[in-house]
Amino acid sequence: MRFALVLLGMLGAAAGGYAQAASCGPVPTIRAELRKAAAAPIMDASDFDHNIAPFRALRDRHPDDLFAHEGYQDAVQRFGIEGHLRALTEEYQNLFNQHPDDLKYHYLYLRSLLGRGTPGAIQGLSEIAGQNPGFAPAHRALAEVYASDAFHDAANEKAERGKFLALCPGAALAQRPGPLPPPTALLDRAEDLLNRNGDPNQAVTLALQGIREEEWRLQRTRPFDWYSVDYKRGVQLEVQAKYWRLWSLEVRSYRKAGQEEKAAQTLATMEQRAAAFRKGADPVYWEALVALTRLYAEGNQKEQATEKLASLQRLLAGQPDAAHASQLQDLRRLVEAK
Repeated sequence: MRFALVLLGMLGAAAGGYAQAASCGPVPTIRAELRKAAAAPIMDASDFDHNIAPFRALRDRHPDDLFAHEGYQDAVQRFGIEGHLRALTEEYQNLFNQHPDDLKYHYLYLRSLLGRGTPGAIQGLSEIAGQNPGFAPAHRALAEVYASDAFHDAANEKAERGKFLALCPGAALAQRPGPLPPPTALLDRAEDLLNRNGDPNQAVTLALQGIREEEWRLQRTRPFDWYSVDYKRGVQLEVQAKYWRLWSLEVRSYRKAGQEEKAAQTLATMEQRAAAFRKGADPVYWEALVALTRLYAEGNQKEQATEKLASLQRLLAGQPDAAHASQLQDLRRLVEAK
């Protein structure tokens, strides 16, 4: 009897050790599959279903593996926008409801809230970590959140990192949030193509794809509480400025294709959009006036170009800026040369 009790104790200790090790990182086969999924080429950052497909397939093949679920969640957070993120949380809430006594699904549900309901996730993960001090993923998630800019807490980060590394020596922590897609290069390529007398229609197609990518990038910031209001506003202003580049390219493309009526219609629409700004209050208003000035100058419409120069001068007088002053001088020379 005594031998049996000792044996059971040894088996229990071994099982506990295995559970702890298993919560520190994926087993080699899952790790290899995660790396393979992450290495899949991204042809279009806005093609959500295609981009998460390898991670969804991995999760479906290994429905009981914690790290297959985490890889899928991270992919949705990386490529998804508001609707995808909401669906992710609903999916994991349902899984938790189906397994109310399973710590793994409770943790995964809380983890799905990170980025959209981070304060609530922090509270729930802290409760898990307090009640289950040997559950390494909760300490890891908390350390990553406390290291982020939006929820930075040096003391808690140090404490949770220490607890995690004590359980999982040498393990790595991820950066939260992950990097956003870089700004598109397609607008630059479209403008370069047009400047080299390339196909105007192809230039417009490239520019439109670039704007779609920029819109998707903007939507990748809006639902997340990782980013401040000022940061989101900055990304939005970048997208608005790029729309003026798109419309300018469309006018130039129509002119090169001999479609003067279409060019004039697009210019008129641009005028209406510019007039919708509260003059001087929106930073993009300057970009709008610059775009219109250039287009009128290039179209030998000196009267309209001169009118825009006057608007720019008034705007500059109210908001002095050295870079804008230099840009205005360049525009004057352009109009005079025409």
